[in-house]
Amino acid sequence: MKTSRLFYTSMMLFWIGFLALLALVVTYAPQGGVELAGLTLFADTGLVGAAMAAMDAIGLSLTAQSVVFGLLGGFNVASAGLLLFAMMFCVFGEEREQREARPLAEGAATCSAAAAALLVAVSFAGGHAGALMVLQLIGFGGLLLTVLSLAQAMIVPDESRLGDISALDDVIADHAANHAAFSAQLASFSRREPIS
Repeated sequence: MKTSRLFYTSMMLFWIGFLALLALVVTYAPQGGVELAGLTLFADTGLVGAAMAAMDAIGLSLTAQSVVFGLLGGFNVASAGLLLFAMMFCVFGEEREQREARPLAEGAATCSAAAAALLVAVSFAGGHAGALMVLQLIGFGGLLLTVLSLAQAMIVPDESRLGDISALDDVIADHAANHAAFSAQLASFSRREPIS
């Protein structure tokens, strides 16, 4: 594995984990946490407290608040999923798949931007900007940097594959030349007038 692929793997794995944890926070923290194997996870509402206070100040009902948190969680999960596929295409893919990694990373950044825009709008409208908004903006900034680094990455073609392609081109050219010479001989034989 090349060093650049190892770098992209570690960078994208970090942001995938960050976005997945952010999605879990906005899903379970407003409900008071979740019990898993005897552990109580995401029980503290400190990260989402400012967002809940902003939605209360706006006058959103509990159902509307659940919808907003659901949208935030969905955008973050979609962003993490798209980034996971971008990482697999970039690290394990061939040349064509590596080129398709950037649009997937752009889609992940778009989902993260939508979540950040929703949270910023709610926080500013309610007058409470908290830690959750900062974390969401950090996630969007990280994905934006990932997309920019993928855009600058040059795909280095494999030298052994280039040799195979040039050898195949030579075989095709020789076959075409032989076929053209045979066709020319047939044409010259067919144009000869019969000897009387």
